Amino acid sequence: MGKRQIIYRPARIGGNQALVNREINLVTKEQRVWHGVVTSVSSSGIELKDARKGKHTFSLEQIDKIYGEVKTDY
Repeated sequence: MGKRQIIYRPARIGGNQALVNREINLVTKEQRVWHGVVTSVSSSGIELKDARKGKHTFSLEQIDKIYGEVKTDY
């Protein structure tokens, strides 16, 4: 089994409902990394819930990229 990373830039994040309920890492433009599960996505931002059940909201202007891992069969 292998893994690969899927990377999303802000142009692909806004309104992308396929990201909801996915575990991701979010990198801000200040190079801070946040890890959590996406709880909602709008045309202007994204909301994460971290392991401590804290919710964090980020506007698209704050985001450098988000990425997640996908398990593959090879």
